Amino acid sequence: MRIKNINFFILLIFFSQLTAMEITQRGTVIDIVSGHGIPAVNIISGDTGTTSDENGKFQITVPSGQEISISHIGYEPIKILATGQDFTVELQPLVLPGKEVFVSATRAVTGVTPVAFSTITTEEIRRRYTVEDVPMILAHEPGVTAYSESGNGTGYSYVTIRGFDQSRIAVMVDNVPLNDNESHQVYWVDHADILSDASDIQIQRGIGNSLYGSAAFGGSINVNTQIEHAMPQMQFKAGYGAYNTFKTSVKGASGPLLGNKLQLTGRYSQLESDGYRDYHNSSQKALFLAGQYKSGNWINQFRALIGYAQTNLAWWGVAAEDINDREKRRAGYQAYLDDFLQQIYSLNSIWRINNDISFSNVVYLVKGSGYYENDKSESFDLTADDDSSEVTKYSDFLYEYDLDQYLTGDSSQSMDFTRRKWIANSY
Repeated sequence: MRIKNINFFILLIFFSQLTAMEITQRGTVIDIVSGHGIPAVNIISGDTGTTSDENGKFQITVPSGQEISISHIGYEPIKILATGQDFTVELQPLVLPGKEVFVSATRAVTGVTPVAFSTITTEEIRRRYTVEDVPMILAHEPGVTAYSESGNGTGYSYVTIRGFDQSRIAVMVDNVPLNDNESHQVYWVDHADILSDASDIQIQRGIGNSLYGSAAFGGSINVNTQIEHAMPQMQFKAGYGAYNTFKTSVKGASGPLLGNKLQLTGRYSQLESDGYRDYHNSSQKALFLAGQYKSGNWINQFRALIGYAQTNLAWWGVAAEDINDREKRRAGYQAYLDDFLQQIYSLNSIWRINNDISFSNVVYLVKGSGYYENDKSESFDLTADDDSSEVTKYSDFLYEYDLDQYLTGDSSQSMDFTRRKWIANSY
């Protein structure tokens, strides 16, 4: 009786070993839509794994009856049991969810748009930019030159594309034109530290097939600012450089803290510099506030860009005989004081009607107010024997500044005063 029990136990162990016997499972993984084999499919069972070859074929050695997981990015994963018989696995394509990407017609595309252009990426901006105005950063690109009145890249700066000045270049921030409506000039000084918010800058050289109209005769510059961030962030930056140049800025972004639909970002910056040349100092302050809201097929982006600048202007150059003298080259003169506040409010809306048709629009309001002033002085000798010319000159001078009620005509006169001219615009 005891011997029979032992024999039964041995048979039980034998059959359990047969059940756990390893087998080589072969198969082919194909796309259920096209019927073609799928390469590099992950075949995993327990601690064992392999991938399919270029034709979708694979083999793996596993215990008989063990579960095998088959997966590949872009397809729905499935699981099968190892039987030892060759089989074909059909994978169903899977649409992976991700962030929506909108392609705007105002951006040139490599190999598609027949125009010479270049795009400065976020990484390039981060590597090149410190405190300079935008033109000084653009000067690194082919066909683009820039210069600064102050000599160190802050305050009043100018850019040209293939020899065309700013008044013949369409300059935009998020498709909002920065060119003045009357002079078509661009005043970068009013937008301090704007590159801290830029996601990229695209420069189109020449009119090409420009979508910006005749304003872009010499080319176009479009700065895109970034609202959406993958993670919440808070930054504080401070820097100091030559000619008493310093910059401080505070920037924050909500990231996904407010959910998938709403994101907010903001920045405040302050820049000060004495400038390389005498009497070319500048003081700039800027505030950037933006929000983005996604709902269904709609994306709405609101931005407020507020800039204040107070700068000394002296635009006459250096005499040719002084160009090699460092001290004389830096010498300047006290001329104009410029004080200006500009506000830009914009709403960019994108409506994707279907996969092939979308509608985009920008509504903006630009308001500016400020003044420039300079000292005026003139002397007149009204006691000369032949004083008719001096009297006429004196009279015209006073009339020009609405001071003709002070005309006396009985002695020499010296006039010294400060003239201030105000400007306000809205478009």
